[in-house]
Amino acid sequence: MDSAAMSQLVGHVTFSTDTMRGVEHGMLAAAPGAGAGRFWSGRHAVVGLRAARAPAAGRPDRPGLVAALLGRCAAGPGTLTDDPDTVLDACADGPDTLPGSLDGDYALAVWDESRRQLTLVRDALGTRPLYYHRTDDGVVFASCLAALLAHPRVPVRLGLDGLRQALAGIAVPGATPYEGVREVPAGHAVRFGRDGVSWRRHWRPDASAGHTDDLATTVRRTRELLERAVERRTGDGPVAALVSGGLDSSTLAALHARHRSGPITTFAVDYPGYEDGYEPHIARPDPDTPYVRDMVAHLGARHTDVLLKPADLTGGELWETLVGLIEAPTVLADVEPSMLLLYRRVAEASGAVLGGEGADELFGGFPWFHHPQWATAPGFPWAPTTDLVVGTLFGRASAALDVPGFRDQEYRRAVAEFAGDPHTDRMRLVIQLFLTRFLPEQLERAHRFGAATGLDVRTPFCDRALVDYVFAVPWAVHTADGREKTLLRAAARDLLPASVRGRRKSGYPLTRDAAYDHTLRTAVRRLCADPGEPVHPLLDDRAVDAPRLSRNEMELALRLNGWLKRRRLQVPSSIV
Repeated sequence: MDSAAMSQLVGHVTFSTDTMRGVEHGMLAAAPGAGAGRFWSGRHAVVGLRAARAPAAGRPDRPGLVAALLGRCAAGPGTLTDDPDTVLDACADGPDTLPGSLDGDYALAVWDESRRQLTLVRDALGTRPLYYHRTDDGVVFASCLAALLAHPRVPVRLGLDGLRQALAGIAVPGATPYEGVREVPAGHAVRFGRDGVSWRRHWRPDASAGHTDDLATTVRRTRELLERAVERRTGDGPVAALVSGGLDSSTLAALHARHRSGPITTFAVDYPGYEDGYEPHIARPDPDTPYVRDMVAHLGARHTDVLLKPADLTGGELWETLVGLIEAPTVLADVEPSMLLLYRRVAEASGAVLGGEGADELFGGFPWFHHPQWATAPGFPWAPTTDLVVGTLFGRASAALDVPGFRDQEYRRAVAEFAGDPHTDRMRLVIQLFLTRFLPEQLERAHRFGAATGLDVRTPFCDRALVDYVFAVPWAVHTADGREKTLLRAAARDLLPASVRGRRKSGYPLTRDAAYDHTLRTAVRRLCADPGEPVHPLLDDRAVDAPRLSRNEMELALRLNGWLKRRRLQVPSSIV
């Protein structure tokens, strides 16, 4: 397996004039990751991939069509492939019907040379990113913002909504931090041509057909769909698995192991002394290590614990890399240093890994689902937590930017997309909110870190057939035994040791070493003391010594400052 496969997609097209030549190489060079570029060039378009396969073109049965595929897809239930000819096969009636029968984890571009039309498509949940900028006579597009911004016709201008989005802690479909730069929303196809642009939504969460299966049938069908989702993403070569000792990752690893002739390769992140004096928290009730040991022994896996010390997490090289990888700053920045180091270690052993992204959103695993003050109150259930973890250092900036008003506006948009009754079917709406406004940031980070390390992160819980089925399941089934993730727990019951099967939801582990927080606070204190730092207008320097200053907001301040500096962006001082 080519470790650079699926890493980046770039291109630019014009509808009337000849397209520029050579800029695509600079675009690909600006994108994180390594590997050679493969390009198709015509008079009006250049399409390039840093991947194992070149764009597909020149077929007699599809004259004038060029297809570039980032990720993997299939026309039907078979194993997913990175062959762009699969995309051309789906164009039997022309690109206007894309994605047609295509299913999988992908972003794709199809250029119709004869009609001078460009079609960009993302899969149902948006497991692969895709951005674009419309020029006077064409479109520039790329799978990462760094590549897009490297094109000379794409301006680099900060939009205030980008800052609002970061502080609001929500993903806004189609939005980016930059003015004039848009994202192809998940589940959409966008066509550009001389006559303008047209949008088509090819997928949305929909439970209108109802759910008539009884509990036993629902559990059995969920298990079948999970098995198929894992098989489709592991049938083309060695694939490792991340194992945290939790329900999600353990289920994927166990299903993967059932179809391998030998032991699978697994990885977990850990910290020295993490179990010593552990204090339970609502998000992390217990440490991972005992459950990881049980699961690894149960599987007979070849396992590696990636042990991280505070010095590993604060090294200058790591922070420079993290800043360089930022597409848009996010509130949940505290997981990123350890996650990038974990991905690096996995990439040394495998070109692909199973990730559990999507499980908590789809099966209702987060604590926000199970506490009425969050789940039933109007608004995004995680919003009060976001305000709590960034409100000390960024409180004045949030008020000046009217982040609450921005978030309320986006909440109304999100509710308007819901096909059911938002009052009588509140919990299904909550699942949709998590799938469309929370999960996208987790998927974008997984792809971004994977591309930078040469690791293909595969996400079976984002399988479209699985999502379609589970989304229609009534909430009462999801909590039938009074616990979170009743359905997933039942579907995986025979796959897991008793300890893992009975474990409560526990979030991604973070170092508990006080030295790490001390390092962060010292760095943030320097930012607050220097009006010349670009993030300074957003910070309340009176709060830097507050005991409630969270790690999230310290990480966000440091990463946001590095991003603003790297992109030479200026925050208007008038906002505070």
